[in-house]
Amino acid sequence: MSDHEDQMMATAAHRLTTAYGGLVACCAQLPLPISLPTGLISNLEMVPAVRRIEQLAEEQPMPEAQQSALYTGAVLWLAAADLYRLLVEEDYVEARAAGLLGVLMIARDAIHDLGTWLLEQSS
Repeated sequence: MSDHEDQMMATAAHRLTTAYGGLVACCAQLPLPISLPTGLISNLEMVPAVRRIEQLAEEQPMPEAQQSALYTGAVLWLAAADLYRLLVEEDYVEARAAGLLGVLMIARDAIHDLGTWLLEQSS
């Protein structure tokens, strides 16, 4: 891999981890908290945990917009994780890497919106 490709992969891995951290923080504050693995964990542990969020989002007793933000954050994180796996297992494709980062931006926005709402509810 070139330096650019290595940098893109490192950025993608970091942003996946950061977005997962946002999901962990939000899920702990949900009306019906969802516990996620924390600490030094791999994608093999993160992916099933985030799938669980996606499955439980509608059951959260909160407005539809917040349920949607939780669902969107989880589903787009899973899409980004799939793109990352493809980048690792297949040849590096610039458009795939850029798409991964774009999807994570939208996921991060949804997670941020949910986190803001959760903070407002606790005050």
